[in-house]
Amino acid sequence: MQCPRLYELPPPPTGHAGWPWTEETAPLPATGPDGQPWPLISVVTPSFNQGAYLEETIRSILLQGYPNLEHILIDGGSTDDSIAIIKKYERWLTHWVSERDRGQAHAINKGLARCTGEIFNWINSDDYLLAGALRNIATAFPGADAVAGVVLNFNEKGSQEYLVPGPLDAERIIRSESTTRWHQPGFWFRREGVPACGGIDESYHYSFDWDLTIRYLSLFPRVNHIQDVLVHFRLHPDSKTTSSWERFMQERYRILQKLSETSTQPLVRAACLRRIRELDWWTFVNKIRNDRQRSRLQRAFQLAAAACRNPRTRLTRFTLGAMRQVLWATIPTEAEKGVSYESTH
Repeated sequence: MQCPRLYELPPPPTGHAGWPWTEETAPLPATGPDGQPWPLISVVTPSFNQGAYLEETIRSILLQGYPNLEHILIDGGSTDDSIAIIKKYERWLTHWVSERDRGQAHAINKGLARCTGEIFNWINSDDYLLAGALRNIATAFPGADAVAGVVLNFNEKGSQEYLVPGPLDAERIIRSESTTRWHQPGFWFRREGVPACGGIDESYHYSFDWDLTIRYLSLFPRVNHIQDVLVHFRLHPDSKTTSSWERFMQERYRILQKLSETSTQPLVRAACLRRIRELDWWTFVNKIRNDRQRSRLQRAFQLAAAACRNPRTRLTRFTLGAMRQVLWATIPTEAEKGVSYESTH
């Protein structure tokens, strides 16, 4: 489908202006810079009761001026005004459905099953693409298995954070290296590679994108990085990223355990086992540090003895900081509180 022009779409709600309400991306020519037709891009939007944001998401995808797009919208049976919004734009949607599903991962898989494009990603119904995003993604794809661009996290209070993707491979993501920053809506796949690496695991509800990206990159490692901001990622009280971070972390631990046993890549299995040992150690240290039933000396001795049994892994700044806190009751720094499972979202 050729993206529609602004004048073809329904008028925006009263009081809405700017992108993507009263602005559009200029239509692209039929062929790209290499003289070839633009690759077909498939975008899936999973949604459930997101009527407050859904129209902005839809318009940001349709107004890309891109000549070869399919947009599939999978609604989970919304009871707000989502269906009315979808029907306003249904003539430009490749497919849409509203019915109960088993969660976000299931909804994305339902959309993916209908996709035929060369390039694929999902854009959630509370986020939106920036003008020209699809052009920038398609231009960067030749010779790559994936494209990673910048994502802007924002909230309604005006807080903003740019997530610029760093070096990306499966092992770096597993280790949560501080230089490895990425965000799902800014990471675009070759569609055929998604089922080839096992697809989206519907048993996960919070970190299925993390799991998918690790498995994908373990088989398809070539990533082209671009410095363009592709997506605005909305943080609000009802978003899973804001309200359920502990569940994300618990799920990622389960993913590490599963990949350590099932990955076909020995380096991935080894990286998962190392990460599990690190996380288990941090849990142990925090438990001892917070145990007020024993004296400071007893707790410090237990930490020191346990660290010396595996100094390479355990004798770290985090451990030394915990021992110092136990002995002198200092206020822990952020580094001493423990290292996050994930440095990217």
